[in-house]
Amino acid sequence: MCQSGAIYFGSYISRLKTEWRKRERERERERERERRAAILLKSQEIFSDVHDDFHDVKRILSRFEEWRSFYSDSYHTAYISLCLPKLLNPIIRQQLLGWNPLKDANVDFEKLPWFTAVETFCHGYGHEELENIDREMLSNVIERTVIPKITAFVELVWDPMSLRQSACLTELCHRLREDYSIFEGEQSKPVTAVIGRLKNCVDEDVFIPLYPKKLLEDRLSPQSQFRNQQFWMAIKLLGNMGKWDPLLPDSALQELMLDKLLCRYLMISLGSQTFSNNDIRIADSLPTSWFRGKNECLPQLQSFKNHLVQKAHNICKHQPPEAPDTRLTVVEVLQILSRIRCHDAIMSIAEKYHYEDVIYSHQLLNQETE
Repeated sequence: MCQSGAIYFGSYISRLKTEWRKRERERERERERERRAAILLKSQEIFSDVHDDFHDVKRILSRFEEWRSFYSDSYHTAYISLCLPKLLNPIIRQQLLGWNPLKDANVDFEKLPWFTAVETFCHGYGHEELENIDREMLSNVIERTVIPKITAFVELVWDPMSLRQSACLTELCHRLREDYSIFEGEQSKPVTAVIGRLKNCVDEDVFIPLYPKKLLEDRLSPQSQFRNQQFWMAIKLLGNMGKWDPLLPDSALQELMLDKLLCRYLMISLGSQTFSNNDIRIADSLPTSWFRGKNECLPQLQSFKNHLVQKAHNICKHQPPEAPDTRLTVVEVLQILSRIRCHDAIMSIAEKYHYEDVIYSHQLLNQETE
């Protein structure tokens, strides 16, 4: 077989394999949809032999509402607000069976029938709210039903590398924290689950290989392309981690983002990367709350700071510092240093290359984050 024929045949085989893998993935997704539909259909039979008065959340709560209205003393003496979350738990969990916290937020548990019924029972219709001591029951119900499901998805399904899944999950958890005072405390189960999943992802999924320099100089080489791909996956993970501020304790999040991911993996490869926006992507991933009111950078960012300082020196070494293009590039570096509160480094670079005017025009020493 001639060389051109061999190349054509190899390309044809490659296309066939790609098409086969694509079809196999689609068949697997279809099988998954069928299994899911069968499970949801089967779940409708769980309460098929139960009267509506005993499995419809609204009807159940209406009976307790009558008790609370007409026999308030005995109702409160029986601590019904503590019993109801446990009573409603299996019914609500059945309604949550098809809910996926990793998908679009518009498919929301707050739109399910049970939520409206519980919310109305807890808060009344406005004039009752101040008198209703059951108003905390909604949070207790969510803790017993929604939180365990979120925790299970975090441990078994969530891919921290996925931007879509991470965005949906963190948006949901932020809302739970703000609206229901849930997802607080270092020892809470979802917090522990998220920290554990992120740690496993860094330890097991992040891999940036070290290749000889001559292999990386050719940006089209398989080694260079693979390393760049792995590097950008790690950058993406860093950004996804930043979405968990302030849901996770600062100490845990800084250990994951800075000690484990930035210092252990990204800094080793950062110097050999040719893309100009790597530093900006890293800085944008860091939570702004870490630097609010600070005048110096975090100890874990010292290597990143040194990288930025060296980058500024290299730029001015190979190009005239007063040239417009040089100033523009150096200003970008100084702005990143300002963001992570490296004020001493900013002053040193500005004095050496006569960029003092930039400090004031860009407010590099008094920049506050929102």
